Amino acid sequence: MDPVLAGAAGWRDGAPAGHPMEEVLGGLPWLKHALDTALEGTEGLCEGHEHGQRLSAVVVPVFGEDGTQLGVCARLRTLDTPKQPPAGERQAREHLEHQTSVLRATFDSIADGVIVVDLSRRITAFNKRFQEMWGLTDEMLEERDAEKALASAAPLVKDPERFVAGILRRMLPSSEAENSDIVELRDGRVFERKSLPQRLGDTIIGRVWSYRDVTVERHAQAEQARLLAAEQSARERLEESFAVLDTFLNHAPIGLGFIGKDLRFLRLNDALAALHGRRREEEIGRLVREMTPHVASTVEPLMRQVMETGRPIIGLDMTGEVPATPGQQRHWHVSYYPVRTAGGGILGVGAVVVEVTAERHAQAERERLLREAREAVRIRDDFLSIAAHELKTPLTPLKLHLQMMKAQVGAGRLVAQHHVDKALTQVSRLAVLVNDLLDASRIQAGRLELCREPLSLREFVREVLSDFRSTSPLHSLEFEEPGEPLVVMADRGRLAQVLTNLLENAFKYSPTGGTVHLRAERVGGEARVSVRDEGIGIPEDQQAHLFERFFRARNAPISGFGGLGLGLYICHDIIERHGGRIWVESRLEHGSTFHFSLPLAS
Repeated sequence: MDPVLAGAAGWRDGAPAGHPMEEVLGGLPWLKHALDTALEGTEGLCEGHEHGQRLSAVVVPVFGEDGTQLGVCARLRTLDTPKQPPAGERQAREHLEHQTSVLRATFDSIADGVIVVDLSRRITAFNKRFQEMWGLTDEMLEERDAEKALASAAPLVKDPERFVAGILRRMLPSSEAENSDIVELRDGRVFERKSLPQRLGDTIIGRVWSYRDVTVERHAQAEQARLLAAEQSARERLEESFAVLDTFLNHAPIGLGFIGKDLRFLRLNDALAALHGRRREEEIGRLVREMTPHVASTVEPLMRQVMETGRPIIGLDMTGEVPATPGQQRHWHVSYYPVRTAGGGILGVGAVVVEVTAERHAQAERERLLREAREAVRIRDDFLSIAAHELKTPLTPLKLHLQMMKAQVGAGRLVAQHHVDKALTQVSRLAVLVNDLLDASRIQAGRLELCREPLSLREFVREVLSDFRSTSPLHSLEFEEPGEPLVVMADRGRLAQVLTNLLENAFKYSPTGGTVHLRAERVGGEARVSVRDEGIGIPEDQQAHLFERFFRARNAPISGFGGLGLGLYICHDIIERHGGRIWVESRLEHGSTFHFSLPLAS
């Protein structure tokens, strides 16, 4: 309390802090009354006289951050203005009072019940409609305590606990949500409730609730729904027989239809209509000839026969195309049954169309797989025969040479060098066969690994040719070197395996001799290597299968040309793993040219 206020109150006994308000402000009863009002949460402006002076005080409640009232604050000042306000001020005050009166009348006249509660849970405003809707008297609202008013209203609703908890949760100072919900009362009334925060600038200072009685509207909606349900039920009963029939038809996985005596569609399902390329609604009432002109000449006599004789036709096989799948042959089992009345009269024909296209395709697929299985067995048997022959071929001379070396050792003589060399040759041949089998197994398992490095193609080919020993007196070998350096990223050993295999094949399948041409060149961004021979060639219809596992051209008999049929299969996989491709050009009896290309290193 500052000295000015202390002096105005007539306080002379030292510092006023800690003394009761009634004792300190005994000389200013009008100010004490204003402070008492502010302690209940209501701010105000008050005036009074003391020692011949006209005084004015502004009194406001003080709240903490959590919304709890801590106390009040008052500011006192002396009014030197005349007692009668100027005419302009009177007019402004009268205008403000008029506007306030209009707003209050409007507030009380709206159809919705409205209540406003501040952060200290005190009612700051409400209208008459709110009181009427909740049956709250002036005495119940006199204290302006929102929680007491809520306790009086809660027993009226069907779920009081949820109702009270929802309101208290939204009274929190942090609640910024705007929401709308429905409140059902025990007496049958239904209120639509809306809630939103009350703001002063950007600050939330309270919350506004509005209640609208929608009981009549809800009852009208319920009655309308009841009438609609009754109408729908009557319609469903009226169409029950057709609904049952249509449900059966449209859920059947086969084509079903009912054709009258005049050969018009009276009922059919989607499955049958789809075969005609239409919707079933488009076909009801139309002639069979109109809807299926491509088969009408076949099926119409059969339908008439069924109606005339009363005997069904069952399991008729039909094949043809339909608009839904042009260009595709489809297959059906078709049956026609007479449709009779309870008295035995024939009303028409029932058609049952069962599509068996999938079964036919499945049968064809089974036959194809059987043929492939038989071919695989044949290839396996051929491979086993070839493998047995190829493995036995080096074993016989190897055994012979080893026996001769054993005899020489047993006789105390030195082992002849040519026996050792020939035995080693046969061992090498066996090693090649075993390595081919291992490589084929690795390829099938996806475990054939490469170790790439930059390779100069010219030096690489020269290196392979220097180690090549498969030439014979009947053959010559020519190498056409590239005119520029060609470098590729490749596995040296695997690429040598490919080139060696192609060269050996060129010699092997040129039994009468001739020149084998080897050429390396650039073609665009690739390096291409070609091996051309003047041998027996490859039949044109066999060339597409050359790079398959175990394949041997039919003009390469086992007795004349060895091998397991794995070499080109392995070459194909190695080249593809390098990002390249391998292919052949050949004419029967005019030799063959094998090419492979690899990307050039950048």
